[in-house]
Amino acid sequence: MYIRDIYRYDSRNSTLEWSILLIDHSNRSGSMEFVVPPADSSLFFPIAISFTAASTYSDVKVVNVMPLRGNAPPKYSQRIQLISDTYQVI
Repeated sequence: MYIRDIYRYDSRNSTLEWSILLIDHSNRSGSMEFVVPPADSSLFFPIAISFTAASTYSDVKVVNVMPLRGNAPPKYSQRIQLISDTYQVI
């Protein structure tokens, strides 16, 4: 199964952004090839990588919110998201 990737070149910041839309058991990895004029290879490093996910590694959830004083439990909502702080290939 092939999942379409998205790429974008940002000429203002001289960056190439590549996104893999789905990573799961059927699509565990990706690869990218691009052609540029001859240049010093150190210009391509460091490579910054980021990712987000709709679920976390654990299944921890908030199931209830209890007030400090005897009032009824307040209404609450919860958003679950996994985000990398930094990840670099050097």
